[in-house]
Amino acid sequence: MADKEEAAKIQRRRLSVTPQHVGDISDNAPAKPDADKEKEAKAVGVETPKDSGLTETESKARGKIRVASLSKKGFVPYNKNKVNQDREVIRYAMQNDPSITLFAVMDGHGEFGHFVANFVKERLPEHLQRQANLKTDTPAAITKAVKELVEELSSTNINVAFSGTTAIFTVKINDSLYVANIGDSRCVLCRKNPQGGIEAVPLSTDQKPENPSEKERIIKAGGRVEPLPGPPGEDCGPPRVWLAEVDVPGLAMSRSIGDEVSQTVGVISVPEIVKHDIDSTNDLFCIWATDGVWEFISNQDAVDVVNKHRADLNKAAEALVAHAHERWTNEEEVVDDITCIIAEFQPIS
Repeated sequence: MADKEEAAKIQRRRLSVTPQHVGDISDNAPAKPDADKEKEAKAVGVETPKDSGLTETESKARGKIRVASLSKKGFVPYNKNKVNQDREVIRYAMQNDPSITLFAVMDGHGEFGHFVANFVKERLPEHLQRQANLKTDTPAAITKAVKELVEELSSTNINVAFSGTTAIFTVKINDSLYVANIGDSRCVLCRKNPQGGIEAVPLSTDQKPENPSEKERIIKAGGRVEPLPGPPGEDCGPPRVWLAEVDVPGLAMSRSIGDEVSQTVGVISVPEIVKHDIDSTNDLFCIWATDGVWEFISNQDAVDVVNKHRADLNKAAEALVAHAHERWTNEEEVVDDITCIIAEFQPIS
């Protein structure tokens, strides 16, 4: 069993929490990936309103924006019972207002991370809609909504001692994007550049424990920031958050929803919010994705892949997820869950 635990530790060095908190280590032979069964995908096309199930107000809110989303379960050899812990949600006509749309992607981690991510998927839209100032003071409304969401989570029976989720979400109001980030999922914009090509513009910053300001807060709260323990020269993965004298929880991000133990040493749930006004001439589309996409793919690579297939956003989402999955299989024995949303703001010329 010790050898198996060590193998699992090595395989999971890039995942969000340390091995003892990501699920079971099966006693039998390692699981084998099954491309058909492992794929939990949902592609949402919005070019055919009659198939979208939207109300008249929601259809008006969607307007000419084309959207696609896709989620694919990852693979962990020594966890036969692994589930997809990613979630995504798109909500049109927030507060019954056609000018307000929500795009959100969550990446659960820990044994019960899928419950936390699903809770955020279900409850975040409702908490946002309760904010009377959502349209007039969007950053304040987002911050309060997240605070109330976290408070509600603490009153549920979901075990969040070592489980939680990231959240990258955007409240779009008319042509303004309010991008809120908690963790290391990411939002990236594709923009036409003066040379006639395209360039990736990050609309969020990954909140990692090694970021100077994040590390300072964690250290001040009594935590440590170090990689997984291991012999010199071994790839032990990213820096993680630890208690002062105990090697737990090993969280590889500095902000999250849930993760009660990590929150005692400086991990917080407060979102960083960036406002971006859509340039109707040059801004083409946005990608919201979990770190299953970004671990081995650069922002520019991602927008290049999507742009290549932009005539069919469902195919673009499939291509991005397939590219990310291929990179994981080339680099690691483990594959993270991979989820993306793509929203196109400008029609193809």
